[in-house]
Amino acid sequence: MGYELKQTGSGVQIWDDVSGAQGGLVMALAGKVTVAPTNTVVVGTLPANAQILNIYITVPVVSNAGTTATVSLGLSGGSGTAFTAAQDVKSAVGNFAPTATAAWAISTAKQDITVTYTETGTASTAGTVYYAIKYVVN
Repeated sequence: MGYELKQTGSGVQIWDDVSGAQGGLVMALAGKVTVAPTNTVVVGTLPANAQILNIYITVPVVSNAGTTATVSLGLSGGSGTAFTAAQDVKSAVGNFAPTATAAWAISTAKQDITVTYTETGTASTAGTVYYAIKYVVN
């Protein structure tokens, strides 16, 4: 048994050569959050029929913003918190797995994903945050 990587009109799919099954490979959209007073960036696209398995926010260095600092994942042209509520990245180092939202449902259309960093009070001079969306294509 082998796997075949196929480019389709809706993205990339992994097919099991024997059964023709697709979605056997877990993929991720991941990166480092751009830290700025308020910053929303389109970070990538989930292909059509992507099933989100997990979303993680990793904070190895907390933000030193004066009052608050949060990160959320959302949809370009939609809600900035569609995939995660605003997660506090000022008070604790660690790995956070936000609670699933209705937006985690499989979409028949591709989805452009945004990451929003928001802080209040004195601007931060330190802080490191990463995100990862693990998914399969069905």
